Amino acid sequence: MSVKKGIFLIGLAGSGKTTLGKSLAKSIGYKFIDLDQVIVEREGLSIPDIFKNQGQGQFRLYEKEALHEVIAVEDTFVLATGGGTPCFHFNMDAMNESGTTIYLDVNPGDLALRIIEGGVEKRPMFTSYDHQDLIQEIREMKNIREAYYSQAQIKIRDNRITAETIISKLNDL
Repeated sequence: MSVKKGIFLIGLAGSGKTTLGKSLAKSIGYKFIDLDQVIVEREGLSIPDIFKNQGQGQFRLYEKEALHEVIAVEDTFVLATGGGTPCFHFNMDAMNESGTTIYLDVNPGDLALRIIEGGVEKRPMFTSYDHQDLIQEIREMKNIREAYYSQAQIKIRDNRITAETIISKLNDL
């Protein structure tokens, strides 16, 4: 496995970044970090509260600061990013320069089900959509973000991605 420093999992909300990240980190002996959790700990506010009270722009600045802190401080890690992390403040460039980026590409219908089952209130970008509208919103968001996601060094398109799938792709590098 020729991983530089860290492994960055990117993809839309519900793609499995956190769940797979924990499993992958355990399998390869790396530290698992959830970028949203870093932001919550740094700012003392939940992600929905930051969005509601300070707006997406301020959240994206906090996100950039937290990402750069992780890159500067941590050694070997698996980082679950937020769905929009790669799309702002040259974050995708920073991740590609600092480690291996992996795009978890899951179809919009499955993402919508996962978001609804996990509690839509935890996902500030999706709180005002019913199921059908949510699928359409996810499709539109995916189209917009694809330009950033496609810069990932590894792309895995599957609705049932496992840590073993990711390890196999890392070994192919």
